Amino acid sequence: MKVVKAEVRDVPTWGEWVGQISAHETVDVRARVAGFLIERKFDEGRAVKKGDLLFVIDPKPFKEELKQAQSGLEYNQALYDKASKDLKRFKKLFNEGVVSRDEFESYQTQAATYQAQLADNKAKVENARIQLGYTKIYSPINGVIGRVQVDVGNLVGQGENTLLATISTTDPVYVSFSVSESDYIRAMRDKKARGAGEMPIRMILADGGEYNQPGRFDMVDPTIDPKTGTLGIRVLFPNPDNMLKPGQYAKVRVRVSNHSDAVVVPVQAIMDVQGMKSVFLVDPDGTIRNQPVKLGSESMNLAVVAEGVKAGEMLLSEGINRVKPGMKIKPVVVPMVSDGTQPAPSGDAGVEEAPVPSDGGKAAGAGAE
Repeated sequence: MKVVKAEVRDVPTWGEWVGQISAHETVDVRARVAGFLIERKFDEGRAVKKGDLLFVIDPKPFKEELKQAQSGLEYNQALYDKASKDLKRFKKLFNEGVVSRDEFESYQTQAATYQAQLADNKAKVENARIQLGYTKIYSPINGVIGRVQVDVGNLVGQGENTLLATISTTDPVYVSFSVSESDYIRAMRDKKARGAGEMPIRMILADGGEYNQPGRFDMVDPTIDPKTGTLGIRVLFPNPDNMLKPGQYAKVRVRVSNHSDAVVVPVQAIMDVQGMKSVFLVDPDGTIRNQPVKLGSESMNLAVVAEGVKAGEMLLSEGINRVKPGMKIKPVVVPMVSDGTQPAPSGDAGVEEAPVPSDGGKAAGAGAE
């Protein structure tokens, strides 16, 4: 029967948490002026670029307001120009003693008044231009635009900034989750022990498969939530194929610690009977015996054995439900690869089970003695 030898390896411990995906940037497109929506310039669910024209609100009322503001500006500009000329002339006469101070100061006040009115008119013209500009609504970011919230022909912006649509970026995306205080401390100690460098981050999707892009830390909350004892973490994942969608849930795997020189065995070799963990060890003469073990963490398909098994000892990794302690087998040692599976042996190392005695293995045990 196939057996493996317990090995000594450096085994990373991975923490797993459920996180939710969100867009890197999300912008609500709203109407900033009141008017009737007369055009929509995009298809729902499609990509848009920054600066693309999205909506048009009827600009006619705003064009008229701009014309009125410009007319007021021109009128007060003419009044100010005349007042400035009068002030210049009366200042010369005042210096020559021809007119009184009161008369000169009245012209001075009049010029200052028209100047203030002129400044107000300029502000009204600029505001009218801004309001007219708001009738054309452009995309503020690159992203994918969602469903239209208001159809063409409706009145928008009346009393509120009406939501028209939402744009979200697709690449990269955020994944937010929370970790316990103890996991955070272990991760920081492991990072300090390994030195500088990013901690490996992986994502497991809803179908159980691993996402093909690694993530990186983006933000860690400055404080631990005293109500839950957890720390909020946000990581960033590339999304070039647009596979990840905001709102999805996924498992985030982060390396939180590392066991150096740990004795490891395949997870499939471990038996669990009423909470008691054990393995079938194989002595050099092929005799099987049950060995209780104390386990540590698991990584991929390997388990760390804290007590019960020493490096180099042979143990069954296949067919453990077909044997009993005391039986004798012909062990065929196969390598234990990183994911805990064993490739078939090559050459003449065939798999051959010894006959099982009718007495449940007592004869085999007696023969071994």
